[in-house]
Order: sequence, then structure tokens, then C-alpha cells
Amino acid sequence: MSRSELEQIVAAEASLDFVTVAQAMHWLDLPKIYKEVKWVLKKPHGVIVVWCYTVPQVNNSVDSVFVPFYRINIVPYWEP
Repeated sequence: MSRSELEQIVAAEASLDFVTVAQAMHWLDLPKIYKEVKWVLKKPHGVIVVWCYTVPQVNNSVDSVFVPFYRINIVPYWEP
């Protein structure tokens, strides 16, 4: 995708607070996606948020919020 296409279809340069990728990083061309994400994120505090099938352990502050959310809101939708 060209920069003009990226700007028209996805977002303008430095216009997003965050970009999310769920369960898909292994399918992406990482150097390319990082370059494009860096282009669309606001400077200097834009964030890329990526998550996967495992339950991450970050620190007590994050884990105390995420783990209950995960167990209550996500687990019921997993296939047996």
C-alpha cells in the first residue's frame, strides 16, 4: 500500500493515538508493519497494542486489571 493509500484508507500521518493487532502478528511483515504504524501514530506518545492467545503477565498493576477481565469476558467465548 502506498503512503497516499494508507492515508486515504487507514489514517493520516501522526493521527492515531494507538493501533491494535489481535492474534495476527505472526501473519504480518514485521519491519513493514512497524514502519507504517510508526508513521500513523501521534508523536511522541502513540502506542501499538498487540495481544495473543496467551495470558500476559506484565506487573501487579496491569495483571490485577487484565486477569479478571480476561476470565470474565473472554474465556466463555473460547471453543471447548
